Amino acid sequence: MKLSAGPALGLCLLVLSLLHNVSGGNLRTFAEEATSTPAADSKNKSTKNSSGTDTIANSSFGTGTYPAEDGGESFLEGFYAWLVTAPFEYRQDDPSGSLADGEDGAMGRRRLFPQHLLGEATVPYVRVDYNWQSIDSDIDADDFRIELGYKLLAFHGRATQYKDQSDGFELDIEQYYGVVRYGGYRPDFLPGTFEAGIGLGMSRIKTNDSTIGDESGTALTFPLKYYPVQWFGVEFRPAWYTFVEKRVGDYDGSVSFGYRYLQIRGGYRWMTLQGSGTFNDGPYAGLSLSF
Repeated sequence: MKLSAGPALGLCLLVLSLLHNVSGGNLRTFAEEATSTPAADSKNKSTKNSSGTDTIANSSFGTGTYPAEDGGESFLEGFYAWLVTAPFEYRQDDPSGSLADGEDGAMGRRRLFPQHLLGEATVPYVRVDYNWQSIDSDIDADDFRIELGYKLLAFHGRATQYKDQSDGFELDIEQYYGVVRYGGYRPDFLPGTFEAGIGLGMSRIKTNDSTIGDESGTALTFPLKYYPVQWFGVEFRPAWYTFVEKRVGDYDGSVSFGYRYLQIRGGYRWMTLQGSGTFNDGPYAGLSLSF
């Protein structure tokens, strides 16, 4: 029996399923093709010193996620403010209000590293996703994702289990990445918030069929997110890894509706196996929690 996704998720899945007219291929075939012989908080804390200068806005290294152009403190003090103190400044309210708080020229100095608001889906400290995907009448998938990050660096993990109800066959795909990312709120660049990254890591593919071996290998990903308004965004997550020396392309496109901290997501995911076409393609619906 398939999982119930709830009214909102069901609506997303229904709309997306109208675009899904062709089955993505048999699940066991995907595994067999790969193994076959290959063919050719500090909101109330003051940051001003005794002279009235804002040490974060005028540090020699930078403010929070915005380096200053002219420094007023030593490099080490500025680096500490950028790395430790400032991430909890300028993040609790609307960016336009916090950046126009009476500091002359603050907006001009805060451009290299965009601002992040707690709870946004882009450049989160912590984000957890759950998606349920429908491949065809017999095959579905449970998909879990997690992001843990701080400023430019993040860890991405993903675990997907495909299940064929007709014969009990299961295919598990795990992906783990170290990601360098850049993004947030930067109105001088484009409206809304964005994130772009590059990740290098490993994948692991296994089945419950003893005749098909497990496979681990290097994996690469380029996650992209863009939210032009707070309640709507689009994401695209391509990834590439290997399965028994054959290249797998794993592509995931989605749209989300919601607000900070919680989004409802609908998307489409498909895979390509080198020399064997497309597999495991179908619409999905899910939820995202971001902090």
